[in-house]
Amino acid sequence: MLAFVLRRAVLGFLVLWALSLASFCALASQDVLLTNRPLLPQYWTWLKGVFNGNSVALFNKPAISVPNPLAGTTLLEAIGHTAALLVVALLLVFVFGVGLALVAAVWRGSFADVALRGLSYLAWAVPAFLLALIVQKALFSIGNEYGWGPFPLAGWPGSCPPPLGLDAGVLPGCPSAGSGLSYLANLGRYLTLPALVLAVGLVGLHGRYLRSSLLETLDSPFIVTANAKGLTQRRVVLVHALRVALPAFIAAVLSDFGAIFGAALAVDWIFGLNGLGTVLVSDFPGPANQFGFTNTYSVQMVVLVAGAIMLLASFVAELVLTWLDPRTRTAR
Repeated sequence: MLAFVLRRAVLGFLVLWALSLASFCALASQDVLLTNRPLLPQYWTWLKGVFNGNSVALFNKPAISVPNPLAGTTLLEAIGHTAALLVVALLLVFVFGVGLALVAAVWRGSFADVALRGLSYLAWAVPAFLLALIVQKALFSIGNEYGWGPFPLAGWPGSCPPPLGLDAGVLPGCPSAGSGLSYLANLGRYLTLPALVLAVGLVGLHGRYLRSSLLETLDSPFIVTANAKGLTQRRVVLVHALRVALPAFIAAVLSDFGAIFGAALAVDWIFGLNGLGTVLVSDFPGPANQFGFTNTYSVQMVVLVAGAIMLLASFVAELVLTWLDPRTRTAR
């Protein structure tokens, strides 16, 4: 296991270095044309700053260029916002994905099974960013300028920047974030709609995967033996079948983390959560950037953090699969 961890660490370091070089060259090319400063010396200066702390200091500096009530959000805070969105969305994927798969597998061939499978295909067919825009527009139409019921349409606890979707500039300021349990309650309210939007398609996709795995497991000889021993269907499904089928489901979700992370950036931007998606979009040139040029060092850190998150998710997926399925340990 130690050799496996060391190999992954060395490979991860090399991948991050290659990613940093390629992304820096792509991002700083415009600065080279404007300043006539050589590209590789700029990269070397940035790379040295990573190790002496100068570049890492960007984590504690305001990272968002567009003017809004949270313009002082730091890169470290943006990472926290995106991480909170991902955690809540993955919990929803696990709960609803497992529930959908259990219902569809236990009542295979029934109307409920067919209906759930149809809804799964429909959910997966709609991209998260498009669903986010539709939900924001629809709920704004039936709600009010503050949101829909207790769920705001945009923003983060403590402030409510204008939504960056179809109705930009509509929402007014929001109450204070609160503290302790009050802050957690407000955080749950603000994350409910974005997390649901992000989780819908993933529930449809991975719920079908788990259903197929459960059906295959339920037809296995050891399940026939368990039924012959007189065990209840609930025990057979939840204790025996689900335990065998679950590792593949968890590994598939973690292996698909790249797509989940990319969708989270789009959802973050649309719902104005001021996470990594907001930083990435607002620091690129275009209408969202008031300065009109790329904030190379800020975007570079976002790309590097995203790459590190991808590698960490891949490593965790392998460890989880090894822990849940002992048969994979021989390949380490």
